[in-house]
Amino acid sequence: MSTEEIRAVRYHAYGDESVLQVDQVDRPTPTAGEVLLTVHAASINPIDTYVRAGAAGVGDLPRTIGSDVAGVVTETGSDVTDFEPGDRVYGTCRGVIDEGTIAEAITVPASVLAGLPEAVSFEAGAAAAMTFATAWRALVTRGGLGLGDRCLVSGAAGGVGHAGVQVASAAGATVVGLARPPSQKFVTDLGAEGVVDYRTTDLAGEITAAAGGSIDVALESHAGANLAAVLAALARGGSIVVIGEDEPISLDSDLSMTAKQADADLRFMSLVASAEDQRPLLEAIAPRLADGRFEPGIDSRFDLAETADAYRHLAETGVEGSIVVQVR
Repeated sequence: MSTEEIRAVRYHAYGDESVLQVDQVDRPTPTAGEVLLTVHAASINPIDTYVRAGAAGVGDLPRTIGSDVAGVVTETGSDVTDFEPGDRVYGTCRGVIDEGTIAEAITVPASVLAGLPEAVSFEAGAAAAMTFATAWRALVTRGGLGLGDRCLVSGAAGGVGHAGVQVASAAGATVVGLARPPSQKFVTDLGAEGVVDYRTTDLAGEITAAAGGSIDVALESHAGANLAAVLAALARGGSIVVIGEDEPISLDSDLSMTAKQADADLRFMSLVASAEDQRPLLEAIAPRLADGRFEPGIDSRFDLAETADAYRHLAETGVEGSIVVQVR
């Protein structure tokens, strides 16, 4: 019996967007604990580019790229009791130590998926999966953000950043985002009380002025460039949660003393390394997507065959929200 073939966007060598190609591959078969998904939409994230460049040492190539997915369960492996064919689901954090999501069909452990409400489009589910799960875990789970806190969100117009503004606002925090002027209205429309251009010469001063005081929790995706200013703007006992940094972060003696005097809590967070948290986070996010409390911004849409162009766009300045790959 012949095996059905599907399209998948893969890389056969590490490198930039030019290594991506559309391959015809055999449709995968779910093993115990897995489901087979018919993929409707995927979205792309900076972590995909680090993995594609070889930073994560993913192992054998070729490898399908992509981290977020939304689709329909087509088939279940043995021991799967929480999903059945026809269920709408979404998930994240694929493609680092396993196959990615930009393909017409993929297999995924059922334990990391969550149901996607009918009111939420596949595009929105894919766009929200990593961005909102990362923002929630960083700010609420790791940062302890609560009602009345002052919150700083770096890269506030980007994927995780625009989700962070919404998560922090929903938690009752006063939110200040860092973004260039062309994206500042986008950030304020999401719920930020103030937006600061991160290129300013007095970043700490403008952050505290916009927040009306020192920062309690900061979501920092550019710590290599911003850490000194964020520490200077931090309230005593405040927390900085660092995500997504692919550049060296140095903490010289002056910064170390600033951190000690502030009694600061500097934390690093990886959603990929926290598989046990992925489903609970997605399950908490889903009803908030359905009722409009959380709204993933979609910067642009690309077809599966245009995936390399999608990643080229991701590298450009000025992306607002998430970039979606439409698979079907």
